[in-house]
Amino acid sequence: MNIKIYSEVKIDKIFEDYIKKKIEKFQKFIFDDGYTEFYIKKDGPMFLTEIYLHSKNFKVFLKESDGDLNKSVENLLDRTKKKIRRLHEKVVNKKEAK
Repeated sequence: MNIKIYSEVKIDKIFEDYIKKKIEKFQKFIFDDGYTEFYIKKDGPMFLTEIYLHSKNFKVFLKESDGDLNKSVENLLDRTKKKIRRLHEKVVNKKEAK
C-alpha cells in the first residue's frame, strides 16, 4: 500500500513511522494495493487529521479534530479501521451471495 503523510505541523520520524505502521495494518481489509493520503493540519488550538483511502472496491474519507494531536490521530485511525472493516464485510458478503 502506498502511504503519503502530509503535515503542516512538525512531526518526528518515529511518529510518522507509527502512523504508517497502523495504516499498513488496514491492508488485510483491502483487496488490492490501493493508496492512502494522511493529512495533519492545525486550525487554531485544534489539530485536524484527515485520511483518504482509495482501493479498487471503495474509497474512504474521514476526518477528526482534537486539541491533542495524538488523540486526534488515534481516534481517526480507529474510526478508519471500523469503517474499512464494515466495507470489507459488505464486499465479502456480496461475493458470497452470488
